[in-house]
Amino acid sequence: MFQKNTYQKLIQFTKIALILILTTFVFYKLVYAYHYDNLFAQFELREHLGSPFLIIATLLLVVFNWGIESIKWRILINRFEPISLNTAIKAVLSGVTLSIITPNQLGDFAGRVIHLEVLNKIKGTLVTVIGHTAQVLVTLFFGFFALAYFSSHFYHEDFWIPFAAVLLPILVFLYINLTGLYNWMNRFSWVRKFEKYIEVFGAYSKMELAKILALSILRYLVFLFQYYLLLKYFQVQISILPALACIVATFCVQSMVPSFLLLEIGLRGASALAFFTLFSVQPENILLAAYSLWIINMLIPALFGMYFIYRVKS
Repeated sequence: MFQKNTYQKLIQFTKIALILILTTFVFYKLVYAYHYDNLFAQFELREHLGSPFLIIATLLLVVFNWGIESIKWRILINRFEPISLNTAIKAVLSGVTLSIITPNQLGDFAGRVIHLEVLNKIKGTLVTVIGHTAQVLVTLFFGFFALAYFSSHFYHEDFWIPFAAVLLPILVFLYINLTGLYNWMNRFSWVRKFEKYIEVFGAYSKMELAKILALSILRYLVFLFQYYLLLKYFQVQISILPALACIVATFCVQSMVPSFLLLEIGLRGASALAFFTLFSVQPENILLAAYSLWIINMLIPALFGMYFIYRVKS
């Protein structure tokens, strides 16, 4: 009984410590890393905000963004442990909470699996990897079109297009045929040593994985539209085609470049400026749009996730 009480107190202390760390991290991000207050002050001296309906629509789309991700995760997890959509939402938002204070969003995996009751936590993490891989493939696919746009617009070079045109379909084919790939890999003895965990990679049909890819595309389009709405809200003067190309390129860089805790602080703004300043001379507006997207899509959901983590039974 004493050990049980000590364990519960330790878990409670850990949850409270997590809340304090998250609160401190968010304050540091907004005030010292992003200088959000100074950016907004400089912006207000020269510009006027767009229609309030733009920011309202962006906020409402958060529900679709994380709702789609929750549906994806539920489809994948239900193969091993039936869960409700409500539980899936709690798990995904808990993952958001831990992801914003860990390198490369590694905390996302831990935040989700703590809500599982039956499935082995390692297996739950690997199932989450399957969903993340689909989102990365979609990001690469759209990034290909952004690269094509920039190459034709500035460099008039297209030597890499055949390479990308072959590589991307191969990656998608391998993903859709994940079960076949698992069965082939399972012929090797060193792979079979981990079979009790990696068997999750052979559990899904082509139709199920195609559905996960389709949901990943839908979620990506929601994210893309949110970013565009924020560009309009902060009055960034840029045409729609280059705006979409810059958004896609920014997403691609942020997804592909390893982001460690300290380096990530400047990555979000630097990657946005690298592309958007090719077409616009409004750095404050661009940064406000980029940082606001993080606040709306990550910070606000993380606050809900923090509550769900606190409510997890020890």
